Amino acid sequence: MLGASLKKMKFEININDIKKLISDSEKESEELGRIVNPIFEKYTLERKEILEVCQIGKFVYKVDSEIQIVEKPQPPAPDFIIKHKSKLIGLEHTRILTKDARKYLKIVNLVEYSSKIFEEKYSNLTISAGIEFKNDELEYSQKEKKVYATLIADLVYQINLGENIELPDFITDIRIKRHSKVTFYYKEKNWQPEPLTLERLKEEILKKEQKILNYKTSDIDILEYWLVLLIGSLSSVSYELNETVNYKTDSKFDRVYLMSDFSADIIRVK
Repeated sequence: MLGASLKKMKFEININDIKKLISDSEKESEELGRIVNPIFEKYTLERKEILEVCQIGKFVYKVDSEIQIVEKPQPPAPDFIIKHKSKLIGLEHTRILTKDARKYLKIVNLVEYSSKIFEEKYSNLTISAGIEFKNDELEYSQKEKKVYATLIADLVYQINLGENIELPDFITDIRIKRHSKVTFYYKEKNWQPEPLTLERLKEEILKKEQKILNYKTSDIDILEYWLVLLIGSLSSVSYELNETVNYKTDSKFDRVYLMSDFSADIIRVK
């Protein structure tokens, strides 16, 4: 009887934990919507820009949900104008990547281009497709880009029809599933994020500091400048936080934050 009671108690605790997780998730989703929706309503944004708004929305929610994102201006202004305690603040953000990111980004760019071609050619279909490349690499010239992208789009279409096809040498696998929209992504096989060093962090901050003089030529009356540096995506060119490193540093920015993308862990480093 005692064992049964303990099992029941454990089950009830788990259910309560799950209910709390659901409640917290719903609250976070509602708050994020309140933060980012004004920007989505004000601007027509590309996919990359939508992702950027969501990332900064998550940052705002975690740091201080009373912060408002008021503008997403064009250069030379910062990426975002936010309002914090009645002050207008210019917020710049970027992702810190490893220095050998070129090959990875080239494949990502090709896959995204292929996705757009698929949407144009097969507009009645919405599919998610993960593409694996042999040895996680593919070199191509700018002239060859459209040829490769179109080939990938056609392969995805043929696989969706259930056709038995032979993949080209440079692709090892394509996995598809039904989705609410067309989404192609690069399935990198061999990846392991590197720990972020203080030196690499300083390099990226210094690079962004060079933009501050340009920001000040903007017509917007900005009182402070903040920098948000993102790390931590599932790729070989990403970094992860090293818990043994003290990332505190100086900068010409008034505040500098380091944010882990997936966990949304945030460290104020200046």
